[in-house]
Amino acid sequence: MPVDEIVVEVGTPKGLFTGTFPKTAKVENVIAAAVDSLGLERADTLELVHDGQPLAPVQRTLISFGLAGTVQLELVATGSGV
Repeated sequence: MPVDEIVVEVGTPKGLFTGTFPKTAKVENVIAAAVDSLGLERADTLELVHDGQPLAPVQRTLISFGLAGTVQLELVATGSGV
């Protein structure tokens, strides 16, 4: 794997999404790719979580969070009111 790419493994309610992104990809691009790939609902606000910490704001790049290599993330729905 080139050092300028990050492999993300995203756990979602519909299964695992795995993708390779440039380290300068924005968090929102990873969310969109996972949603499109797995056919997830867009009604909720979605965020990626790494080691219990949300990757926010979603306009930041993956590398700005110190992510490198292969990382495990979780896609969670927030803010729809319960």
